[in-house]
Amino acid sequence: MRHEISGYTVHLGLLAALVGLLMAQGARAEGARGNDGSVVLRMCKGADKVKALSVMCHSYLNGYLDAARHYGKPGFCLEDSDKEKAAAAVVEWIEAHPEAQSQPAGTVLTKALSEKFSCKGRK
Repeated sequence: MRHEISGYTVHLGLLAALVGLLMAQGARAEGARGNDGSVVLRMCKGADKVKALSVMCHSYLNGYLDAARHYGKPGFCLEDSDKEKAAAAVVEWIEAHPEAQSQPAGTVLTKALSEKFSCKGRK
């Protein structure tokens, strides 16, 4: 069905479909869950063997590190020279704390990096 509105021809079926699509996207975004520790573990555990996983893991960690620094004191002291060790340290920590696999990724990374790269004794 077509209607003329201020010189524009509007197809009501197409308009209804677009509105429905936009509403569905909004509903899907509201129910979306973030990554958890199991996702970080899977990404970073294979990072030393699979190039794509390495890129994903290091990109994820770098994004987290940037956000942590931007929003305040992150609670860990990770030097530039430590960045290459971070993925293995996170994997080791998650494997030692299996309950972390069901916790939000941000929480897991904060705990793992705080323990593995403590600021105590560092300047």
